[in-house]
Formats: sequence, structure tokens, C-alpha cells
Amino acid sequence: MPWLGWALVVWVVVFWRLGFPSFWDPGDEAQYAQASREMLANGNWLVPTYNGRLFPDKPPLFYLLQILAYCALGPTEFAARLVPALSAVGLFVGVIWFERRLFGPRTGTLGALMLAVLPATFALSSYGILDMTFTAFVFTGFALLTVAALHARPRLQYGGYACVALAILTKGPLGLVLVALGMGLALVVTPVLRARVFRLRWVLGLSMIAIVTLPWFIYMWWQFGDAFVNGYAFRENVWLYTRGLSATAPAAGAPRLSYTRVLLVGLLPWTPVLIGRLCDLARGLRPSSEERLLWAWAGAVTLFFSFSHFKLDHYLYPVAPALCMLAAHAWRDLRAAPRLRPHLGTAIGVLLSGVTVAVSGLALVPLVRDVPVSMAPSIDLVPIVLLAAGGWTVVRLLRARLRPPALPLGGVAALLVTYSVVLVAVLPEFERVKPVKDLARWVATSVPADARVGAYRIDRWNTSWRFYVDRFVDELAGPDDFDGFMDDDQKLCVMMQQDFDELVAGGRPIEIVQERAGLRVTSGHALKRNGAANLKTFVVVGRKSAQPEHR
Repeated sequence: MPWLGWALVVWVVVFWRLGFPSFWDPGDEAQYAQASREMLANGNWLVPTYNGRLFPDKPPLFYLLQILAYCALGPTEFAARLVPALSAVGLFVGVIWFERRLFGPRTGTLGALMLAVLPATFALSSYGILDMTFTAFVFTGFALLTVAALHARPRLQYGGYACVALAILTKGPLGLVLVALGMGLALVVTPVLRARVFRLRWVLGLSMIAIVTLPWFIYMWWQFGDAFVNGYAFRENVWLYTRGLSATAPAAGAPRLSYTRVLLVGLLPWTPVLIGRLCDLARGLRPSSEERLLWAWAGAVTLFFSFSHFKLDHYLYPVAPALCMLAAHAWRDLRAAPRLRPHLGTAIGVLLSGVTVAVSGLALVPLVRDVPVSMAPSIDLVPIVLLAAGGWTVVRLLRARLRPPALPLGGVAALLVTYSVVLVAVLPEFERVKPVKDLARWVATSVPADARVGAYRIDRWNTSWRFYVDRFVDELAGPDDFDGFMDDDQKLCVMMQQDFDELVAGGRPIEIVQERAGLRVTSGHALKRNGAANLKTFVVVGRKSAQPEHR
């Protein structure tokens, strides 16, 4: 039964309909997918390029893994997302291993289960960017190093160094920085760990990391000089952290507590359990050294990103495995405790986690109604299931005098049902109103293979447009760029209807050759806030009297 249960969880959360939706805009999904395809086509697997230009955004490992998937399956959405999907499975396995080494073999897999059903995991495991892969490497590296030190198993440290090296080759020096900060803070809050950590062969380990990672950086510096140093070392690392998106603007104050909201919301429905555990610790409950380690990791990663001037919510995902393990540990402690009083905060938190599931069902009702997409009737099942599961959990806990069951089956089942409805009913509706893929595929079959196509002022869709037309795209920022581009009848350009109207009003001899209505945004508060205003018309235009040649 446990194996069947895990198979169901992994299928629903990770693999079900993995390649169904087209790439999401705005986002980096299509950009990474296109960079990998260009590297494969060019036969140069070390130099990332995008739209024919150097793309020193990240080191090459994620692209290489996508290339391997392309070699096996072709350059498809499924292949592009297979890397984060498999990384998620690897992360679950790593969390189970780490959890049992820290808290004993009877701990089970509760922490990994809590992590697997998080909405953030559901999103990032099926989204073709590198954060899930980076988290799998960096957290597993931290796990191997801490177990090697804490349990005197020195051979494990070499696996830890290897994982840190792979994390660096995935997202850069950030992999080493996070592990160093996590280990450093762990030494401060866990005195028993200090002597054991210093017994590890750090000089040899750092030498191994350098041997694995430095050749690529040196090669890129040798090949591209200042273009690589400025584009990667400064823009993508130093400036992004200290100045935000603008490399020339002076550093401005960034809100230090903005990630507090991310943690409180992103870890639902387990957030109340963690808050309750913190309350118990504040009231005098003594944490074990193993628990201190996990709090140290979560605190170090959160503090590091809190001081960054460029923030994205998914940057904080590497804290999720540790915090889910802590929530599972608190859950198990409460279940096994002879007296409830020392764990009263956790008990109330477990109760509130059920309340959170129920309240989420009620909160979803107006949210679904405000989305400018006609949802299938099955979407109404989600609030009902969440409300029923949350209410059942609360009643069960009250009857058991706040002693939790072995597994939070009510919350887990409700989340799996929610994800199933999203995959079956919601995704097709969103796909129906996403216009870029259809227009790009039409263009790809309507002009000769050597013809150029353009994109006029559609910055947030440029990456997916580039992937689906499968040729170089001229990105046009204004009327002058457009005039210079549309110099013959064989060129087509995508734009919004409103931009077409402005260009026609300026006397340009162009006409619409294809059009499609679709959503302007597909995620976040903007989707709800703008409502029906998100529905726009996307058009492909050519010069008047132009007749695109079909292949």
C-alpha cells in the first residue's frame, strides 16, 4: 500500500499531463527550452545560446540534461519538463533518506509526503526551469555533508561535495554559498556538530568541487572574455543580488520581510504546524541537534535571499524540504508524546492545518468566479472536497483530543483531488486561450524556412514565440525597428491588435494575415485583477498584397 500510495502521489503531482500545456508566459520555460535546442543543433553543448546569441544566464548542466531528453524524445514540452520532474522524484528520495537518518527509521516518509503535495512542488516539478533541479542537488549535498559529520560516516561527504558541484553547474556559485551559510549557521546553533564538522576533509572537498566546476567558467572566460564576465559574473550574480534587474541603477532598499509572506502562504497547509512548533520551542521545549540543523538551513537560505534586491518566490524553494521535515518531526513528536501540554502549540497547529484546508475551499469560490476563463463544472468539486476534507480532519482531531493520525490523509487526498481537477479541467481551458503556440505554428508552415519573422512589442511572449516558430526572431521595440524589418513581402510579424491599429494609423501598408484572441496573462494576481481585460487579440501581419508561401 505505501508503494501504491507513493506511485499515485508522484503520478498526480509530477508526471500526469506533463507535456500537455504549451510553455507558460511570461517565464523562462521557453527560453531554457530554446537554448537547449540551439545547443543541440549547433553541436556545442558547453556554450548556451538563445536566438543565435550568447546566453550566459546559467551554467550548462540544466541545458545538458534537457539536451539528453531531446535526444531521446525530441524537442517537445514533455522533454523540456522531464528534467525538473525527475529532479522532484530524486528530491523526494533524498528527503526520505535524510529524514530517516536524522530522526530514525520509524519516522517514515511523512516529511517527503508533505513536501510532495505542496502547491509549489506541484508547480515547479512540471515547469521547465532549473529551480527544482537545483534544489535536489543543493539540499542533497547539505544532507550528505551533515549526516557524514553528525553520524561519523566520512564516505558520505564525497557524495555531498559532488552534489554541491552539480548545484554550481546548475545555478552557479549560489550552490556553494547556500551550503556554506547553512553549515555555518548550523555550527552556531548546534555545538555538538562543531568538532565533527571540522573532521571532514574540507580542503579535499573544495578541491574536488573546483576541479569539477572551474573548467567551464575558465573556458567561457577564455572564449568570450568580458562578454561572459559582464553577462554572467556581474549581471546574473553580483548586480542581480545587489541592484535588482538594472545593473546601472543605484542600489535601492528592498523589502527584507517580503519572503515572510512567501513562507507563510507557500507552506500551506503545514504552516500552522511549523508556527505551533516554534511556539513550543519558545515555551521551553528543547530541540534536538538534528532539528537545529534543519532550522539552521531554513534560516540561512531565507536570510540570504531576503537581502537580495531581486526576488522571485520560487528562489526560496530550497527551504521547503527542511521545513516539511520539521513539520513532520513535530507531527510525530506530538503523536508519540506522553503528555500533550509541552506540545500544545503543535497540537493547535495541526488542528489549524485542517481549518486551513477547509477555509481554502471557501476562499477558492470567488477566485474561480473572477478568472476570465470558462471553467468546466468539475471545478466546483474543488471547494467541496477541500471543505469536506478540512472539516473531517478537524472533527477527527477533536475526537482524538488533538492527537494526530499517522498520516494527514484528509489534507493529502484533498490536494491530490484539487491537482487532478486542475490537470483535467483547468489546463485545457487555459490552453484554449493561450494564443502564441497556434499563431507560431501557423507562421512556421506559411513562410519559407529561410524567411525571417518578427515580434513587435510582445516582450513577455518573445521566448515561446521563438521556440514555436523555430527560427531566428527579430525582436522589434518601436516603429523605426518595424519599418526597417518589413522591407519585403515575405516577412511576417506578430503583435497585439492595438499596436497594429497604431501602425496602420501611421500610414504603414500592412494587413492582418492571421489573428487569435487569447489571454494576455495566465498567472498571478494580474489574472484576477484585470479580469476580462486580459483577453486580447494577437495578430500576425504582413505587407499588403503579400501572399505567404506555403511549404
